[in-house]
Amino acid sequence: SNHVYLDYNATTPVAPEVVDAMTPWFTERFWNAASAHPLGAMANDAVETARQQVADLIGAHPNEVVFTSGSTESINLALKGVFSAAPDRTGIVTAATEHKAVLDTAAWLAEQGASTCVLPVTASGEIDPELFAGSVDQHTAVVSVMAANNETGVIADLAGPVDAARRCGALFHTDATQAVGRINFDVEHADVDLASISAHKIYGPKGVGALYVRRSVRIDATIHGGGHEHNMRSGTLNVAGIVGFGAAAELAAKQRDDDAERSTQLTSELVAGLTTQLDGVEVIPESAPRLPNTVNVRFTGADAEAVMVNAPTVAMSSGSACTSMVPHPSHVLIAMGMSADDASECLRFSTGRPTTSEDITEAVAALVPAVTRVRELTQ
Repeated sequence: SNHVYLDYNATTPVAPEVVDAMTPWFTERFWNAASAHPLGAMANDAVETARQQVADLIGAHPNEVVFTSGSTESINLALKGVFSAAPDRTGIVTAATEHKAVLDTAAWLAEQGASTCVLPVTASGEIDPELFAGSVDQHTAVVSVMAANNETGVIADLAGPVDAARRCGALFHTDATQAVGRINFDVEHADVDLASISAHKIYGPKGVGALYVRRSVRIDATIHGGGHEHNMRSGTLNVAGIVGFGAAAELAAKQRDDDAERSTQLTSELVAGLTTQLDGVEVIPESAPRLPNTVNVRFTGADAEAVMVNAPTVAMSSGSACTSMVPHPSHVLIAMGMSADDASECLRFSTGRPTTSEDITEAVAALVPAVTRVRELTQ
């Protein structure tokens, strides 16, 4: 069967140029970047080139880029590392729509004695700057707010929360996983102290990411042994993966504006196609600024899981993390004030570089009868 993949927020294919850049580092250039001999030095040079490429993508200095296994590790390192390095500050402030990597880390830190505060959001998934201002104080170690949401595409206005953190001397972390490469995300412009990013959302390999750590910021390592990555993250570097991340970052910087323009066009075509042929179709949320490639759609009266079963050729996401295959309504949509029943009628579509107008036409052609069938069966 010919699948239409509309789940690029989950992962992207590795770009051909990126595969080409990586390949020699698996085979003839297999050296350890920490080895003292000239071959090790060549591997280290390749890592440092990639560090520059990743830094350039986010407006950082290369010394501020720490390579990790991905955003989940970066988030853990940022939050646990700050908490550990600031024993006099015990507070963590974040928002209810964050990725589980942030929420679960914050919950674990609460078990270790942190006072963790998870703030509500508006119906459009946006954060209330006054809530942040009222929740951050001299006891707060770190404030964490994502740059763009993985399920709804809502782009955060970080200025308020950053300001709240600055006024109280707390550090500011952002999960920039979905923003990087899709919108212009710059660490200096955003004025953040820490930012987590991942290669596999920008057409790089899985299993590699980075944490931006502002030069003045001190965090404790969570993985020890050998003191790699400025003593912040020990372990033999994944040279091939890091080289791929660098190549993907350079590509993303070049293509971001074109990608965004095409994405906007394609998501508009998808919404237009669905709303023309179906009643009760709603974009969640209608109002907030969103990533160009992401649209979360509610099909009133049609369970999302059932729609997926009836449109097996379309790869999309119900936004529910299937724990032991039991679907849960999306915590993001619930945090935005939706009931569990309403949230279970929502599907996330995310486009990518390979997506074509034909893909959108095919997806609409599969979704319309699927939604219609599910509605008929449940009336």
